[in-house]
Amino acid sequence: MGLMLNWINGDLKEGYDKYALMENMVTSSDIDKVLIICDKGYKEKANENKGGVGTEKLLITPEVFDNVEQSKFIPIVAERDENGKEHMPTFIKSRIYIDLSDVNTFEENYEKLVRTLYNAPLYRKPPLGKRPVFLNEETINQYKTTNIIRQIKSAIDSNPRRIKSLARAFTELYLEELDQLKLEHKDFDPNEIDEKIVEKINASIPLRDNFIEVAKLLSENDIIESDWIIDLFEKLYVFTEFNTDGTYYEIQFDHYKFLIHEMFLYTCAIMLKYEQYQPLSEILTSRYYLETKRGNREVDFVVFRFYLRSLDSRNERLGLRKISLQAQMLLERTINECDILLHYFSSILLKDRYSWFPITYIYRENDSNPIKFLAKLKSKRKATQVLKLFNVASIEELQALLGSYSQENGYGYRGAFYNVPILQTHIKPEEIGINP
Repeated sequence: MGLMLNWINGDLKEGYDKYALMENMVTSSDIDKVLIICDKGYKEKANENKGGVGTEKLLITPEVFDNVEQSKFIPIVAERDENGKEHMPTFIKSRIYIDLSDVNTFEENYEKLVRTLYNAPLYRKPPLGKRPVFLNEETINQYKTTNIIRQIKSAIDSNPRRIKSLARAFTELYLEELDQLKLEHKDFDPNEIDEKIVEKINASIPLRDNFIEVAKLLSENDIIESDWIIDLFEKLYVFTEFNTDGTYYEIQFDHYKFLIHEMFLYTCAIMLKYEQYQPLSEILTSRYYLETKRGNREVDFVVFRFYLRSLDSRNERLGLRKISLQAQMLLERTINECDILLHYFSSILLKDRYSWFPITYIYRENDSNPIKFLAKLKSKRKATQVLKLFNVASIEELQALLGSYSQENGYGYRGAFYNVPILQTHIKPEEIGINP
């Protein structure tokens, strides 16, 4: 339901008593809120008792304030002086205001205003007698990143220039919220170390989903930047190692490794879906500069595919008999076509370096069916679109590049029924671009 606005200048007609109308807006029970828009002109007129503003000041006296809800009058700061000080008339200076004068906080404070008008505050007092959700130590508080997501959604339409700064703010807040997942040596039962890891992997889902939402928003609106992705993953890596003094388990950080691995898969899947081929190419071919306990390292994206010893131990301890429990868990939560594609991309784009091992390939259903992304390259139109992904200028160059792909015999899980399918299973180089 919308808001009914009573505007003094709009509601006044010839013959009306303007003072009576103004007084009615202040005292009427039909008027829920009175917005006082404060700029330089309003402040000067109010302080000097000039014109209609001076009349408003006289009407909004302490006596009137005493007879109505305090929340009825909402000062809106629309302008600040050269020193950054808000233009607030003396008679309402003690009141809490909403600041709409700064483009950097406009979306956040505009939401605050709308929530106030609809009586839907962002912070709600928990009901008496119930344990607040935030006291549950296993519940991850992702309020800050959720709030940034709302601001990004608003800025996409109203202020696109803010997107870059909001994306950076998301990164910093995301890293803060990841701290909630940290484990210490004392948190583990030595006989069931894997239990805590799985517990934290499951607890990370809300944070993972917040990242996915931002990646989708930026990709579908064609504003995702490779620099933002690269910077985020470089900073995420610090969670995979022990960086302080004390005792620790080597597998103590496996839940972070699982999350980062999963996030990279989702990043690439989302960018492929929204055809963000240029930034995806940059993500796959760039070098990542990591700060580690052994010093700084320069690596490629393959470093974000982690092996988790804790899940192998769990597989054995519980007798689950999975070829890879890590792959099974990823498969239940993410997209495995992208896992195989990253193997092909790394083999083609990162010559003479380690390739991405697609741990979920073994669980891919209908393995005889080609991967849709590769099968579509038979279309000349589609093949032309993805040239930038592979850093080539023509379909002929793309054919030659994919034709250079090779894979060692028996590449896959040791003792498995079948190996990682070769790229030519999905499309032969000479088939690229043969259709319109």
